[in-house]
Amino acid sequence: MAEILMVTEIFLLSLAFGVSLFTPIANSKLTGNGFVKLIITVALVPLFLSTLLNLRYASLTSFPSILHYIPMVCMVLVRFFHEDEKSILMWILYAVQNICLLVLFFITFNHHWPTFLYFMSSMGLLGIITYAMVLGHYYLVVPKLTVRPLQIANIILWVIISIKIAQAGIFVFDNLDFYEAGTMKGAGYSFNWLMLLMRAGWGYLVIGVMSIFNWKLLKLRSTQSATGMLYAMTFFVIIGELCAQYMYFGYGMFL
Repeated sequence: MAEILMVTEIFLLSLAFGVSLFTPIANSKLTGNGFVKLIITVALVPLFLSTLLNLRYASLTSFPSILHYIPMVCMVLVRFFHEDEKSILMWILYAVQNICLLVLFFITFNHHWPTFLYFMSSMGLLGIITYAMVLGHYYLVVPKLTVRPLQIANIILWVIISIKIAQAGIFVFDNLDFYEAGTMKGAGYSFNWLMLLMRAGWGYLVIGVMSIFNWKLLKLRSTQSATGMLYAMTFFVIIGELCAQYMYFGYGMFL
């Protein structure tokens, strides 16, 4: 149960941080403040839930708890006071909330750089796909919005997924005994391979292939079809990240 709760907490924190980080991709002057309020809400809800889970072992006044509170306050202020054009104050709030989340990520993983960088890339993958999916949906509200923000998001996705595949590949290659027949590591040979194949297939291969089709749809400016593709990608990235985080918190494996 403890592992499941930790996976849930980090997943929610990653979702909140990832969506928050990529909010400037679409110019608020083009989308209007309605989209800003929507995307901030998408980040605020998982951050709030993550904070509740954090409080099961941290005190209300601990440093990690404070690092949860500050971004929530920033997001609430942005949601209520953001106008169509982003003001200097809104940029300051954006910077503060993401710096706090960055520091929180670092201390959550005990200042261990390899683990921190691995989860930063996981955060980025989850965040950019979720952000793009929500943005794609908003084209129904602002149909004349240029497809450039979605194209930028797709390029960022390719960069992040390449980094993640490299990270996971190096770690798996260095721990091949985890996948040998008869291994006593993890939950056994069959389970270890099942999780690896689920992660690689759903979390990398399917998303990678779908992102190529998404790019082609964006070239045709078929935003509704691209949004449908992003909905499916969101499902697969959630499954992939949950599998990967379970393997890390359960068995110390990077996938």
